Amino acid sequence: MIDAMMNDVERLELLLMKHWDIRPTRVQALSTGHTNKTYRIDCGSRAAVLRVSWPGKSAGQVRREASILERLGSSPQLPALPRFQATVNAQPYAQADDGSWLHLFEHIDGAPGLPDEAEPAIVDAMHTLARLHAAMATMDASVSDPLAWLNERYARVSVRPVPPLPTILLAHYDGLLWRIGMHLTAAAKWIRGPVGWLHGDYHAGNLLFASGAVTGVLDFDDVGQGAHWLEAAFALFALSRDVTDEDRFTFDVRLWDTGLRAYAALLPDDAVSDLMHLQRDALVNLFCADQSLIHLEAAQRGLWTPGPGMGFLTCWRQLLASTPPDR
Repeated sequence: MIDAMMNDVERLELLLMKHWDIRPTRVQALSTGHTNKTYRIDCGSRAAVLRVSWPGKSAGQVRREASILERLGSSPQLPALPRFQATVNAQPYAQADDGSWLHLFEHIDGAPGLPDEAEPAIVDAMHTLARLHAAMATMDASVSDPLAWLNERYARVSVRPVPPLPTILLAHYDGLLWRIGMHLTAAAKWIRGPVGWLHGDYHAGNLLFASGAVTGVLDFDDVGQGAHWLEAAFALFALSRDVTDEDRFTFDVRLWDTGLRAYAALLPDDAVSDLMHLQRDALVNLFCADQSLIHLEAAQRGLWTPGPGMGFLTCWRQLLASTPPDR
């Protein structure tokens, strides 16, 4: 057992020694999302990234990520993807005493987040997503529902207790989930496949850039299955949204269209492109449903307290203001 009196860095150093036989010269916390914590690990001239999951993460989810990354590793058209450094027991991951999962990845050069020149970066990001989807299309899907990953997340959130919420949000919680359910049911009438494996959380924070080009794609621990073009639509909203506007969900239509053309240039489907434009308002609501469910699930796990930032409130408000579709 690791001494509870140790600080975080000392605990991580012991875990690195135990599972990877590494004695780091520096451990530096990196900016992370809700579900995982990541650290840059320096050992002399070498660098790696340690990711520590939340304690309740399932073994099935861990194995699924490892399997997807192993199969994608042989795709020459993709930028760098996370590569596991094997433990002393030749495993791609380890588990700490508190139940959290540890992954040590090789370091990838680049900085997360869109650079100042957003347009060429978005074009390259959507080219990258198209290549990623093409590689994932070679993997057999086990479901036929093009909304599978969204419906599964909605089902998980719906059956769990209400997370701690500010009073102003708590009053609308049931209504928000009802609206999300209505949007998902209505979307099932017009969203079509084919169904394949998805990244599950494709946004600028999970992309590394250098000189305006994507150098790496991170965070495959939420891979799911659904329609590739639907994930492309969500990626376009994530990349073109106005993150400074906390009052309502807004995005740059020109950048959204530019990104769509970039994606369609590698995976052309005129019918899908037309449908994405025709149903863009409905897709906004589905994207906001996805974002709201991601944040609520993290809150239910005790990993995050809903509030300003990260686009949660804008999506919440977008959904409450939306017109519930007919079932």
